[in-house]
Amino acid sequence: MGTTLADYLECLAGRLSRYFDVSRNEEVAGRKLDLVGRFKVRSEKYFFVKSLTLFAYENQEIVLVEGDKKIDRSKAEEFGKYLKDLIPLLVKPSEEHMSTTLTGVLVAEKGVAPEAQVWVEHFRHSQNFKWLLHGWCDVRLLAVDLASGQVYSNKAGRAVKEAYRVLGKEGGKEVARPR
Repeated sequence: MGTTLADYLECLAGRLSRYFDVSRNEEVAGRKLDLVGRFKVRSEKYFFVKSLTLFAYENQEIVLVEGDKKIDRSKAEEFGKYLKDLIPLLVKPSEEHMSTTLTGVLVAEKGVAPEAQVWVEHFRHSQNFKWLLHGWCDVRLLAVDLASGQVYSNKAGRAVKEAYRVLGKEGGKEVARPR
């Protein structure tokens, strides 16, 4: 028996809460999401005193998680389009903006269709702002199959794929499920 959506979201919220501001059931651009995480870091270099800043840059990541019973190709395509459409709404390019990463996670309780898996793995989207002078935005897309314990991702999502793995319980302790 697979992990339930509620259990997975609770586990994921715990993982993300160390570094992200996490909210549940948030509406983003007219779409209700099960979990949203926001992380932002600002770095700056100054000369002797903080008022003499030489340069500064900001990086951020926004995680958007949506659960469903089953994920088919049309659901994956529609979510991918939604992520692309969010870029002008969530990313604020400026001289100090370096990068933003949108991480979209589709969670399926009863499985990810093979054609959806293939589509997710081939999905790509990146956008530059003013020839990179105002930074860039990359979109990661992951599909989590709670029934089989598998996590599928596009190339950009491979770096964080392990963080979204499905865990089982063994004697009250979380352990990675066999693949």
